[in-house]
Amino acid sequence: MSRCILFTFLGLFVLNLSHFGERRIGKLYHESWESYFALGANDYPHSPSESTPDFSPVGVLLSRSGTVGSGTLIAPNVLVTAAHVLRNSFADEVNPADWEFLLGSNEDWTTSEGKNKVKHILLHPGWTARQNRYNRFGDGDELGVDVALVFLDQPIDGVFPARIPESNDDPLGERAVLAGYGTLVEGINGKRLESNQRRVGGENIFDRSVPKVVKEGVPDSYLGGLLAIDFDSSSSVHNTLGEGKKGLELLGEGQSDLAPLPLEATTAYGDSGGPAFARTQNEWRVHGVVSYGTKNSRYGDVTVFTRLSSHYDWIMENSPSWPSARTIGYEDWRESSWWGIFLPKINDWYYHISLGWVFIPDPSGDSFWAWHISLGWIWFSSQVHPFLYEQKTSNWYYLSTEQSVGGRILLYNYALEVWEYVHAN
Repeated sequence: MSRCILFTFLGLFVLNLSHFGERRIGKLYHESWESYFALGANDYPHSPSESTPDFSPVGVLLSRSGTVGSGTLIAPNVLVTAAHVLRNSFADEVNPADWEFLLGSNEDWTTSEGKNKVKHILLHPGWTARQNRYNRFGDGDELGVDVALVFLDQPIDGVFPARIPESNDDPLGERAVLAGYGTLVEGINGKRLESNQRRVGGENIFDRSVPKVVKEGVPDSYLGGLLAIDFDSSSSVHNTLGEGKKGLELLGEGQSDLAPLPLEATTAYGDSGGPAFARTQNEWRVHGVVSYGTKNSRYGDVTVFTRLSSHYDWIMENSPSWPSARTIGYEDWRESSWWGIFLPKINDWYYHISLGWVFIPDPSGDSFWAWHISLGWIWFSSQVHPFLYEQKTSNWYYLSTEQSVGGRILLYNYALEVWEYVHAN
């Protein structure tokens, strides 16, 4: 089974180079493209919900030379993509000034409206090291280090960034939901349709999960993780990653259900950097970015993703505090989808619209300890909010977010089984 780097649908293409000039996404032959467009645009019946991720942080990376890739906001000013989108066999150096980022489900890429300037680009060190060691491309894709962070000149207001998984998450056997941009391809015959600039959605199942690649002679710091899907057909005869089938390179063996999902899709030759979402820990998270694949979007195609949970520490070390909180366009106020509206101040102090002043020494954005003048040390978590835990009495409270304003806090005290007001003074 041959391997090819993916340069588009969720991804990357190079204009005026016929070998890489096709942008593609493969779909089930009997399904209409309008269904895939509706998913990619979060149109009815695919509004953000427990069954569909919010695709608003998924956008297009554009270079002056005509290279196009996909990226996903994971902080208001940071997006994640594949490293080879930015530095590949055609690019020896990376110049941030050559790149822009554009959000939208149906945009005219030739205009300057809505484009965001890139300030800094950070390639995973393993990608750069393996590229320099072997050839102009290297083997960082199969080693699971094909990942990069792109820092924007200004944060993008009003968009909740996508979450990334923590290191213990593993979506093997879970539904993968894809989104990106690309030329349209019929999975049954590889027939390419018209050029496309609309965001397209699709779904599949994660058939392989490799938390950490094993390859003799490669330093540990140059090894990451991989995820993979295969493109099943309606006739149920294509199951490339099925039980007993030869594993692709470093993916190993496993099993795969041969029945396709209703909007089964693939990425292939011509795709890169786009996200694969999975719902873990009650949240949609970007678990992988498109790295490489095997065919041209026909049934039986395999797409391999760089596994982001394998790089959780590296990503978080290079991300701002509260990465999943959106900026709201007024001074430095931010909004967390679960914790609410707050204003970061100096020396780890925050003013929360319901809680008043709180001290948070180590905010991760998903769970943390905070000190409150009336409650002492309290623990918050996106998994249990609006419930909170108070350390001194080992008591649980329920926070009434609608009736708590400016430090006048209404709580249900489970120890006393009563509602009570607590004042932040």
